[in-house]
Parts: sequence; C-alpha cells; structure tokens
Amino acid sequence: MVQKTYLLVLSSIWLMLTLLSLGEATAQEFGECQRLVKDLLPVFNRSFEENNPALLREKSYQRGIRELQAAYSLYHKHAFEPSDSVQQMNNEAVILALLGNYQKAFHIMEDLDLNDQEPHFRYNRGLFALLSGKYDAARNDFGQAAGGTHANLNTIVAFGKQKKYSEAADFAAGNSSKNSGGKWNYNLGMIHKYSGRTEDAIEEVTAAIRQKDEMAYRLQRGDMLMRTGNEKRAVKDFEKVARTHPKAQIRYANALLSLNQFGAAKAVFSTYLETDDRTFRGDAYLGMAHSHYGLKQISEAQRYYKLASTLKRETPALQSGIANTHLSKREYQTAFTLFDRVIKKDSTYLPAYLGRAVSYYGQQKYDLALKDFKKAEKALDEHNRFFADLFVTKAFSEYYLKKTSEAQDDFQKAIKLDATRYEALAGMSGIMIDQKRYSEAGTFLSKALQYEQGYDLMWSNYGNLLLHFDMYKKSYNVFKKAVSLNPSNVNAQNGWGVVLLENDQLDKSMALFDSLVREKPDLPFLHNNHGIVQAYIGNRHDQKHQVNEANARYDGAFEDFKKAMEAAPSRKFYNVNQGNVYRYLEKYDEAKLSYQTYQDKSALNNTAVMYAGQERIKDAKYYLGVALQIDSLHRVFQYNMTVLAKGKQKEMMRLVASADENSPFSDIGIKYSRDGFVTIYLYDYEYDVLTFPGRHYMPLPVAEYKEDYFIPEYDFKLIAYGKKKNEGEKKKRVKYRSQKVKLPGSRNRAGTRCPVLF
Repeated sequence: MVQKTYLLVLSSIWLMLTLLSLGEATAQEFGECQRLVKDLLPVFNRSFEENNPALLREKSYQRGIRELQAAYSLYHKHAFEPSDSVQQMNNEAVILALLGNYQKAFHIMEDLDLNDQEPHFRYNRGLFALLSGKYDAARNDFGQAAGGTHANLNTIVAFGKQKKYSEAADFAAGNSSKNSGGKWNYNLGMIHKYSGRTEDAIEEVTAAIRQKDEMAYRLQRGDMLMRTGNEKRAVKDFEKVARTHPKAQIRYANALLSLNQFGAAKAVFSTYLETDDRTFRGDAYLGMAHSHYGLKQISEAQRYYKLASTLKRETPALQSGIANTHLSKREYQTAFTLFDRVIKKDSTYLPAYLGRAVSYYGQQKYDLALKDFKKAEKALDEHNRFFADLFVTKAFSEYYLKKTSEAQDDFQKAIKLDATRYEALAGMSGIMIDQKRYSEAGTFLSKALQYEQGYDLMWSNYGNLLLHFDMYKKSYNVFKKAVSLNPSNVNAQNGWGVVLLENDQLDKSMALFDSLVREKPDLPFLHNNHGIVQAYIGNRHDQKHQVNEANARYDGAFEDFKKAMEAAPSRKFYNVNQGNVYRYLEKYDEAKLSYQTYQDKSALNNTAVMYAGQERIKDAKYYLGVALQIDSLHRVFQYNMTVLAKGKQKEMMRLVASADENSPFSDIGIKYSRDGFVTIYLYDYEYDVLTFPGRHYMPLPVAEYKEDYFIPEYDFKLIAYGKKKNEGEKKKRVKYRSQKVKLPGSRNRAGTRCPVLF
C-alpha cells in the first residue's frame, strides 16, 4: 500500500514539472521570434530609406527570415489555441510583409473586426495597407491606433504617396512625430518639393540631416541643390556619403561634371569601376565618356560611350553624348540623326534640340537651326562658360539671315561668357562693318586677332578697316600676313596692292593689279584700284615731263574707272577718281561734274584742289572750308588749307615728302602731286563675310537623378498568444491499478517492488 501511494505522488510531480517546463519553453520561443523581428526590421526599413529593394534579397536577411519562420512555427505548435486566431493572423501577416508579400499580408487582416482588440493590431494593419498602396485604409487605421509609435509619420507618407500634398501639409501643421530620426522633416520636405516650394524643402531636409545624417537625406538635398543651380553645395553633400554608398559616389562624380571639373570626375568614376559593384556600372561608363569629352579626348569619349551603350538602354543623355562627339568631328548628318532620334522619343529633352540646332547650322540650314534654338531657349544658360559656342552658333545663324540685332545680342552673350571667343569678336566686327561703325569694328577685330592668327579673312578685313582710316603703314604688315596665309585671297591681294602703292612701290603694285585684273575681270574694285595706280604712275611721268607716257597712263586710268562704274554703277565714289583724271587732262567741266556726282568730303577737297590749280583761290578756300566743316580733323584737309593759305610751294612740299618718310600725311599723295596739294583717291575694297567651322563643344548632358520618394517607418510587432487555461489549474489524481512485475531473479513472486530511496 505504501508503495502504491508513493508512486501516485511521484507521477503528479512529474506532470506538474512537464507543464511548467512547457510554459517556459513557449515563452522562450516567442522571445526568439521577437528578437529575430527586431533584427530584421532595420534592414527592412533601410531598403525604403535608401530606395534599395535589393537589401531584402541579401543572404543574411533571407537567412534571418527563414530562422523567424522556423522559430514561429515551433512557437505556434506549442502555444496555439483556437482563441489565438487574431494573433496568429497578425503574426503571419508580419512575416509575409517582411518577406515582401505585402498584398497577402494586408489581405489576411483586411476584413477583421479589431474594435475590441489591442490597438497594435490596427496599427499593424495600417502598415500592411501602406505597403499595399491602400492609403485611405492605412490612414484610417493609423488614426484609430493610439498605440502606433509612428502613426503620424506614416500618415504623412500615406498623404504624400497619394499626392495629396495640401492635406499632408495641413496634417503636419497640427501634428508632430517624435524620435523619427529625421524622417518627419524629410517627408515634410518632400511635400514642399512636390508643391513647388524648393527652398522650404531644402530647409526641412537640412533639419532632418541635423537629427540624423542619413545617405538618403544628403542625396535628396544634393539633388534639389543641383536643380536650383547650387552645384558646389550639392557636391559637398554627395561627397559626404560617396565613400560608403556607390549611388552617392556616382552622384558625386556627375556633380563634378556639372562644375566642369572633368579630371576630378574621371578619377571618381574610375575609382567606382575598380570596385566589384555592378549596379551603376553603366552610369560610370557614361560618366567616363562625358569626362573624356570634357577633356576634349574625343576618341576615348566614343570608346566609353560604346561601353555604356552595352549596359544602358538608349537614354537621351547617352545618345546625345554620342551625337556630341560626331559634332566635334563635324559629322553633321550622323549627329543630326542621333539628336532627331532622341527628340522623337523624348520631346522634352532640351539638350537634344541644342545639338540638332548645331547640326542644322553645320548643314547651313540656319532657319531650322534657329527654330530648334527657340525650342531649347530655357536650356541656354547665359552664365555657363561652356555655352559660349552655342551662342556663337546661334548668333551666326541670325547674322546670315540678316537678323542683326538678335545676332549682336547673342555675340555679346558669348563674349561675356568667354572674352577670348574670337569667333564672337569677329562676328561683332562684321555687324559693326555693316552698320558703318568702323572704329568699333576695328576694335573687335583687333581683339579677335589676339586669339586667332591663322584665319586670313580676319587679317584682310582688319587691313581694310585700317585702309578706311588711311593707316597704310600699319596695314602693310596686316595685308602681308593675310597674303602669306592664303595667296588666293583676292581681298588680301587687293589690299596688298594698295599698301604697295602707298609705300611708293608703284611698279610692284602695278604688276600685282595687272595680274589680279586678268584673273578677276568681273570685280569692279580691282579696276578702280588698278586705275588709281595708273594715275599715280601718270603723275610720276608728268613730274619727269614725260607727257606722252603720262597721258597714256591717264587714259588707262580713265578706262579702268569706266569699267568699274559699268560693273558697279551704285558705287558713285568711282566718279571722284574719274574726276581726278579729267582734271589731269584739263577737262575741268567733266571733272566738276564727276565730283558733283559724289559730293562727299573727298570730292569737296579735290574740287578745291582743282580750283587752286586754276588760280581760283576764293573758290578753292570755300570748298576746302566746307570739307573742314564736315571733318575738321582730317589731316589732308588741314594740310591743303595750310598750303593754300601760304601760297604755292611745290618744290618745298615735294622735298618734304621725299625726305621725311614719317610724314604725318599721305606721303605718296604729296610726293606725286603735280601742284603741291594732296589729291584724294578713293580706294575700293570689300569685306569678307566671316565664317567659322565651329568648335562644336557642347555642354554635357549630365545625368539628372529624380529619385524622389517618401520614407515611412515600419515598426511591426508580433503579438503573443494567450496563456493556456490548464497551466495554473490543479490536476486530477489518476488512479493506477497495480501491475504484476516479474523481477529478475525471482521465481513466482508477484506485486510491485518500491525502489530504495536514499
């Protein structure tokens, strides 16, 4: 009997210990589940903070998910009771959400009546709704879940994702969120950004950075600074996180490109390409191509553009970059095709319009070029030095289409951006010449020649401007340079012939003009200048009393002027030169009529000289006085008036002319004067319309990042099952019947032997 009682007590103790150990085991299992969720949540949230879903595919995260599933399965097996169904659905939804199956997570709890349940059930359901894009449902649950730590923060996110920015701003004004690690201010900054208040957005993101210096905050502020033209500040933001985040490293390098720091950008892109990360390899190749293009290493740029095209689809920046290299090689049709393709795919991409405009310019389709420039005018940055060539191209397109005022404005913009841009300086000189503002034209062209000395047309135009101001000595070397650069430049040769004449190299000048007239008999200015040389040679013969030779030259000069007037009847000043020949032939009426045909100050001077030769001193003084009223500083007029006032001093004047090669007057005009007065001849010359092949160095289509997103806070919570009902109750005694046990060594003895207790 004692043994039977003892056995019953021992059995009860064993059952009680079993139940207690089971309770402790289930508690430990749930604690393990909570620990695993706590370890997974930072990675889960970071995937949203960094906009990087790949974090959820990493091996460590996936291993943690499997451990959580196993731990929860064991806990469920030991602790579940039918009354725990709501907790079960909540917990399974949490695991599904962590797995990335958001829709199913929300669906599990969508129709549950949670009014009498713990508030965190509703808060969790709000998180699942937010993940599934059910923003109204999410806000409803957040509003009724008093236990949700970040309910206000996630409500802002729900409004933002639904593009209800004004409602989000109103909600933010009346609520706050504590301990959000800057997420509240960041999301409010995004609300401001989407509402067009960029400066306010930058301030809010700055406040977020002060709370917690996160990569996402730095990148977002950097992107906004880039779009508002604060590239230098953006570079600092990107640089801050570039060493630890490849995404930021690429942003940093592109920001350096926007500052035209091509060498530094190239170094950063190269550093990235040396790593094993392949996420942004295509962007890095594209950046390397841009960097080489910026360094004017076109072949290397093309190589990297090809590499980029193997990894990236045909983005506008990539295609435009490739097209830019073709523009640099003046392959206009190829460039046009690429730019046109970009525009057809994305009609809002303005750099492609700029490139196509330059392509049209290279094909001399100036009207089409201007249309594209008009479409892309918002992209023309008047403060970016690398846009200088675009303004030059646009200005020349306008200039060739006779849109002078627009051309002048764009040339000035180019000069403001780059004072050494000789194409713009030369273009301005052309406009000044057309407007007969010769002094200003000379100033612009003189500056242009400081930076480009290999273009013969610029030299010949500058020489012609010097001729206009009778600066023959200075123009001598200018035309000499022009002819040396291009002997076939007729305008340069014409000017060279004039300065040879003025340098008293009459025979060389005559030989040159004889050759030019034979080669280009249709050019009136060559006949005019040929006639002037003949007239001077006639004067020289006249001084030597070689009358027949002199008359022959005068006749030749007369024929030259006649041919010139027939070829260009609108150039009335040829009559002044012809009047001089009439005067030498003593045909004074014809001379007077010729002078009157072109009644300018030069004709007035020559009329005065004619009257002085006829001893009509009063008339001579009158006409010379009128000439001086027109131009009181004209050296020839002053000289002739002095000679007229003092009387005829022919021999002394000739002596001065031949002895003083630094005479302030036209030496040749005095030296070969027949009466001591200077007779003015009007040389003719033509200015060339300057054309430039174009540098076609385009502003880089730097990649723009529009990675705008809201950052929620997902703080899921597992809910433990309820306690089992029988865990604290007394257990009923169980009656056991005695069993016969055959002990070793015994023969027929029966019963139960109690163990010996020590």
